[in-house]
Amino acid sequence: MATTSSLPAAPAAASSAALETAISETNAKESANGVDQTGADQSTTSVNGAEDADDSIRTVFTDPENFNVKHPLFHNWTLWFDNPSAKGLSVKTPGGKDSWGEDLNKVVDFDSVEEFWGLYNNVIPPSALPQKANYYLFKEGIKPAWEDPANTNGGKWSIQLPRDKSKAGIDRLWLYTMLAAIGETLESQTPADTSDPNPDIVTGVIMSARPSFYRISIWTRKAEDPVEEAAPGSIGRHLLDIGQHFKTQILGYDLHQKVSHAGGLTSEVEFQSHKESEKKKGKKFVI
Repeated sequence: MATTSSLPAAPAAASSAALETAISETNAKESANGVDQTGADQSTTSVNGAEDADDSIRTVFTDPENFNVKHPLFHNWTLWFDNPSAKGLSVKTPGGKDSWGEDLNKVVDFDSVEEFWGLYNNVIPPSALPQKANYYLFKEGIKPAWEDPANTNGGKWSIQLPRDKSKAGIDRLWLYTMLAAIGETLESQTPADTSDPNPDIVTGVIMSARPSFYRISIWTRKAEDPVEEAAPGSIGRHLLDIGQHFKTQILGYDLHQKVSHAGGLTSEVEFQSHKESEKKKGKKFVI
């Protein structure tokens, strides 16, 4: 992808260096049949996974060329992209398929704060995406498709915003959504079922550009009615908390504010299971 960074020289160099590290690690993992990197439970991690002769800490911001420390995220993440409107346009993507014309292209895996910002500052922002293009930011190992086992029984929170009125702010909203996902702030409560091997519910977030609107979605691995009456610690209550956080802390609306308006393309913040979305008039929950 072409860079769109408008950063000063030093931060731009740091972002590029971090992104190059993420791409190299993605390619190395795929060459080794997807073996995961280790050390994600440390507050800082050596880029090369080994002790440096020089014990001084060098971050990507203090030494863009020879940094030896990065700050790991709680989960590893993968950015995917597709652009169905550009069928046949051949572009090679790091770690992905040979053409943007394929339905889904893996861009890069990343596992640190530095790599995220390197990626963010070197990809096309949502406001400049062509019609029908999509960004998918999902936890590593989860494909952004209903058929993936992590998504099959889940659903999504989403909002639709008119393209002409939202273009100036859509980049900021998508950034806030990504930061909430990788920063693990979408899920603030502990589920009642602590025996669940996957207690976290969010699997990924999606940015979709369409001819007349943008849509931002938060995908979940489970789906129950997200209602106020749901018991604390239940899946329904957990989902409701995610939706309320999305509406108030990311999108910036008041909790009980009506978002949509007659005749417009704006939707309310709504939840729908993937199974219900396959129906012509599937059930939705609005907050």
